[in-house]
Amino acid sequence: MRLPRAGRSRELSNNMTPMIDVVFLLIIFFLVSSHLAKQEARIPLELPEAASHLRDDAQLASALTINVLADGNWQVAGNAVDAQSLAGILADYRDRNGPSAMVRVRTDRSVPYERVEPLLRESARAGLPNVAIAVYQPGRSGGGG
Repeated sequence: MRLPRAGRSRELSNNMTPMIDVVFLLIIFFLVSSHLAKQEARIPLELPEAASHLRDDAQLASALTINVLADGNWQVAGNAVDAQSLAGILADYRDRNGPSAMVRVRTDRSVPYERVEPLLRESARAGLPNVAIAVYQPGRSGGGG
């Protein structure tokens, strides 16, 4: 056993390795989660056509995206949802982001309105009246908004 010498001063030091590991893990987490959020808007859908559209990229980037697939099923974050689970998701989203948060609906153009209208109703019940429906404007690059 090594005994400390009386004449040698002790220096205190912090080991930064665990903190650096945590920082790198946080960076990786946020990169992966932001990549998955962007994937939501890339689900291939034939969006309805419109002659014009409004675009507010700042709000769209943080909007909750609900996809209505060609078969009429709903998806949020890549997971199939029904009306009951959608109500919970919307309430949680409103609690985290406030009542002015935007909900974005991406729907296939072949889907009848009867499958989209309940989404709008659930959004209004949850206190989220700011709903945008993604459209495709022919003649413009970039596809749907």
